[in-house]
Amino acid sequence: MKRQRKVIETSRTWVVFLLGLFLLRNSVFAAVGTGNPTDLRADSLTDPLGIDAPKPLLSWRLQDDRSGAKQTAYEIFVYSKRPTAIEAKPDVWDSGRVASSTSTGVSYGGPELEPEKRYFWRVRLWDKDGKPYPISDISWWETGLLSPSNWRGKWIGYEPPELHRIRESGALWITNSASESSEPHDTQHDFRFAFPVDRPVQSASLYATGADTTAAWINGRQVLQAQPLTPWQQMPWGTYTRVDVTRSLHSGANLLAIGVTRFLTARQKQVPTRTPMSACLFIAFTDGSSELFTSGVTGWKAALQAPDGWWREDFSDASWEAAEPYVPAPGGFDGRTGLPWPTGPVAALRRNFREDQAIVSARLYATALGAYKFRINGEPVGDQILAPGWTDYRQRVLYQVYDVTLRIKQGNNAIAAYLAPGWYSTPLRWFRQGNNYGNTQPALRAQLRLEHADGSVDWIATDENWKADLSPILQAELYDGETLDARKVQDGWDTANFSDAHWHPVMLVHPNEPRIVAQYFQPIRAERVISARAITNPSPGVYVFDFGQNMSALPRLRVRGVRGDDIKLRFAEVLNSDGTLYVENLRTAKATDHFILAGSKTSEDFQPEFTFHGFRYAEISGLRDRPTIDTLKAVVLHTNAPFTTRFSTGNSMVNQLWSNILWGQRSNFVGVPTDCPQRDERLGWSADAQVFWRTASYNMDLSAFSRKYAADLRGTQVGTAMYGIFAPGVDTPNPFYGAAWSDAGVIVPWTGWIQTGDRRIIDENWDGMEKYLAEIGAKNPNHLWQNGFGAAFGDWLTPTTTTPEDLLATAYWAYDVSLMKQMALATGRTAEEERYGTLFGEIKSAFEKAYVRADGFVGTVDHYPSIPPPTVHPDEGSQDQDQVVETQTGYVLALYMNLVPDDLRPAAAQKLVELIKNNHWRLGTGFLGTPYLLEVLADTGYSDVAYRLLLSREYPSWGYVIDHGGTTTWERWNGDQMLHDPSMNSFNHYAYGAVGEWLYRYAAGVDTVSSNPGFHTIYLHPNFDARLGNLSFDDESAYGAIHSEWTVQGSQATWKVTIPPNATAVLSPHATNAASFHLKGVPLERSELHTDSSGRFELPAGSYTFTATLTSPGSASSGSMIK
Repeated sequence: MKRQRKVIETSRTWVVFLLGLFLLRNSVFAAVGTGNPTDLRADSLTDPLGIDAPKPLLSWRLQDDRSGAKQTAYEIFVYSKRPTAIEAKPDVWDSGRVASSTSTGVSYGGPELEPEKRYFWRVRLWDKDGKPYPISDISWWETGLLSPSNWRGKWIGYEPPELHRIRESGALWITNSASESSEPHDTQHDFRFAFPVDRPVQSASLYATGADTTAAWINGRQVLQAQPLTPWQQMPWGTYTRVDVTRSLHSGANLLAIGVTRFLTARQKQVPTRTPMSACLFIAFTDGSSELFTSGVTGWKAALQAPDGWWREDFSDASWEAAEPYVPAPGGFDGRTGLPWPTGPVAALRRNFREDQAIVSARLYATALGAYKFRINGEPVGDQILAPGWTDYRQRVLYQVYDVTLRIKQGNNAIAAYLAPGWYSTPLRWFRQGNNYGNTQPALRAQLRLEHADGSVDWIATDENWKADLSPILQAELYDGETLDARKVQDGWDTANFSDAHWHPVMLVHPNEPRIVAQYFQPIRAERVISARAITNPSPGVYVFDFGQNMSALPRLRVRGVRGDDIKLRFAEVLNSDGTLYVENLRTAKATDHFILAGSKTSEDFQPEFTFHGFRYAEISGLRDRPTIDTLKAVVLHTNAPFTTRFSTGNSMVNQLWSNILWGQRSNFVGVPTDCPQRDERLGWSADAQVFWRTASYNMDLSAFSRKYAADLRGTQVGTAMYGIFAPGVDTPNPFYGAAWSDAGVIVPWTGWIQTGDRRIIDENWDGMEKYLAEIGAKNPNHLWQNGFGAAFGDWLTPTTTTPEDLLATAYWAYDVSLMKQMALATGRTAEEERYGTLFGEIKSAFEKAYVRADGFVGTVDHYPSIPPPTVHPDEGSQDQDQVVETQTGYVLALYMNLVPDDLRPAAAQKLVELIKNNHWRLGTGFLGTPYLLEVLADTGYSDVAYRLLLSREYPSWGYVIDHGGTTTWERWNGDQMLHDPSMNSFNHYAYGAVGEWLYRYAAGVDTVSSNPGFHTIYLHPNFDARLGNLSFDDESAYGAIHSEWTVQGSQATWKVTIPPNATAVLSPHATNAASFHLKGVPLERSELHTDSSGRFELPAGSYTFTATLTSPGSASSGSMIK
């Protein structure tokens, strides 16, 4: 009995002990707040499939609605398999408990990652009292291939034999011999080539082009008409024009004559006496043979200004000289040449394979020199548009990873793809020169990984075993549009039952091997589908759909008709007065889609795969019946980074402005941040990007996309220290750079860091930024950027006086240096921080001496650019007699970039206001001055003037654009008045949308600081204004949701603000305003808020309601921005 009692007591002891352990163990995981960590991300992406980072950066958000909630420590667990229990021990990495409030950019610190493997992870946090939160849910990331050696696929492609032969022909750009220059005028450059035809001809095609416009004759018969000079005085001569010349040939001797006209334009002082021309004549004979004649130095003759009739067979060219190879002048622009090869129909590629075992996992790794779209067993793979996206394909190409496990079946399977030119072959420069990235046709590279239940793996890779044919997509070009002939669709071509016996072997492609990296940012995806608001019928058979919004989109067409009907779609931003499309501002971009019907008994659907358009209006013709609202929809697309901001006010115009800013970003963030989405440009212009990047980083989570664009900018430094004026670049070495444009190479990484706190973007770009600034310094030892500032774009499209380029360039140089000092401090580069601090002082001192006077004047003598600017600093009264240039932008840049002595800032700000007043209270700034104008005014005590400019509806202003129908910001302040000049008149340009930064940082008052970036510390300085009435702002920052909301009634403002958990805020009112701010009815200095060492009020996480008395009838600011 005693023994039994002892056993029972012992058992009870163990039960109590185990229960205690259980309770103790569960106390570790017991909830003390309102939830577990959430929004787990690896490399800024949620559950990313296929990343190549050797040490991904991990982040999360704290969920805790208690006041002052804060993370004091974290512990990260990484597993090789999904854990099934909370207490599962991590078998890859355990960070251990790390005392830190950081929840972004935490580097994985475990062993080397394996390729093609999924890793699972979660995080545990401790609160401000040292108590644990519930552990997070499981998240994961999956590695990509990690190394080039893991690529099994070969580059494959296909193009028609005729085009392939032309591509490999070695046709030269040729010209006439040099001659004496004469009075400027249009010049005619003439070429003749005799060739035999000794067999019956099946078909013949002439491919020709030249700068600026080209005409051609065969045997005296004109086969190609020269185009007139365009209104924008640029000609699309960089790609071959094809014409059918079969009927112009005859047996025996034949003559090909080509005339090229070079126009004298306002851009040129004198037309060169030599100009480039290239041509190919392809002849297919009835016996199956063919012959190709190409431009070269053998057999071709050339002359300048030949007499009339020179194209006839009986004309004597005995006095003509042999044509010469064309070599553009060093640093030239108008005569630069590329590879003129045309693109053919989109290629269709496929292969069958058999899989006898059950599949537990299937991954497709895919990339292209061009654009691709995969299908497996008749189903599409992924929802990306224009993959793999735009990079400089000579340097790096992105690849994507797709989970296709559910697409694979046991038995016979088929994998297929369309392969289009994309950005690889599309003409990307002003003169429509294609093939900028290589001499090969588009190429596909892919491999399918099939993992079985027993762990074995099969691979299906692109190689010579694939088959190819031409797809029904006859043309797919980014600027010109897409043509689909539904009659040529081969049903079931992407299924295993399809017979490809009549298809062709693929072509193995051998490009200069680029670096292939996993995509590490969000792809281009469709966001929404929009219906038209109205349909009009401006002319018989022509219908115009008004979608009510300028955007980047694809048409989605549903029609019925007869086989062979050609449904034509055109696109435009605005209309002519008669209701027809205004397309002149598209310049050479045709922006036209064709859908040729198969003649189905049911409706037929069309949505382009490999183009996109910028438009509000779409015109449709070729229909047999009147369209309905369901006939045509618009599919909005953009880089799919999540939107993070909501904003509204009591002013309808400002609300529309915010909408315009967002739609401008949507429209132009399509793989790269472009200037415009509609015309024959669409380049990643760097000044547009850098002035807008902070606004953009509020609107969207750009933590990943910022790294991508910074890498594009870095790529333009190959062969040079200078960043390009747009990125990705198309030339190596990059010949084009410019002050404020090239500075994006520094400003974008800085913005990416300060908005997210991710220091990796600094480290990735540090060497390039240093190289760039060292080059400027080497050319300008006097610390004024007067030499080598490249393309002098200046304050682009300013409506008033142009700001001198040297003043502008020097200001940007100084600004770059100040940002480098901040980034050096953030990354522990102590010596560099000191060096850049010293350099900034030297540039500032030189700037003050050159451009600042003792009365606060900022400007320069109107001498530019012939001599260096004189010193106009204290007591140089003699300079008052000189004609000087002072501009709003000059003051804005000098004040914003901290180049005016502190004691002169009030005087300089007053002079800026005087300039605005003398301009009838209108802004006078372009792309570079506008972004910072309102900020400078608010910082220097003129918030009322900032609001006056914001709310103006007179030209030039944001309100003017809105009142004249703008649904995005325009390139010009007066685009509606410039329809007669389409050379530079986009109605969808985001640069002037940079005012969004002021709306968020100043009007709403939500800002971040370099000492604790990424909104870990939030700097609050709202600018209240009775004219707005009220404002509400929400931002999903890296640390959580921030809310700022205020209402003004009379002279009283009520302001509500919410600080997310694990973040703090500081409020720094002007000393004169401090007493007017109350919290819970108590003045701030007597409130519950603590102050830091600088006297700023600290706000822990939580929600607060303040009241304030406005110090002026119009508006009041809570404080100046701390630079």
